Amino acid sequence: MLEENKQTVRGLFEAINTQDIEKAEALLANNLNWWIIGRAKISGEKDKRTVRLILKMIFRGFDSFAFTLHDLTAEGDRVAVTAESRGEHKSGKKYNNHCHFLFFLQDGKIHRVKEYFDTEHAIWLEAG
Repeated sequence: MLEENKQTVRGLFEAINTQDIEKAEALLANNLNWWIIGRAKISGEKDKRTVRLILKMIFRGFDSFAFTLHDLTAEGDRVAVTAESRGEHKSGKKYNNHCHFLFFLQDGKIHRVKEYFDTEHAIWLEAG
């Protein structure tokens, strides 16, 4: 079960990196709760529909955007991930952030996420 959970999480990042929203969405539970740290506009709790909209905004706003996964640790129904995101915004600004995700899985789907990253990077995107 632990390896399956890790593969589900890897699949989500692969879908994001290839801009495959349908594949990403298929890995998310209908009752998804995705929480993002901070006080930026992007921060707070998001449902599945909102996560889909955020992904669309990322894909439209960046000429390139991808995650590199560094560490995956699974225990029980949880998968912890450290990752780095890199991209080039359509404005020409380079984006590089370090993230920690804690995924909670149930019945093979991601149903809860806690996302931690430097929200200063999100703020310059909001401004620009």
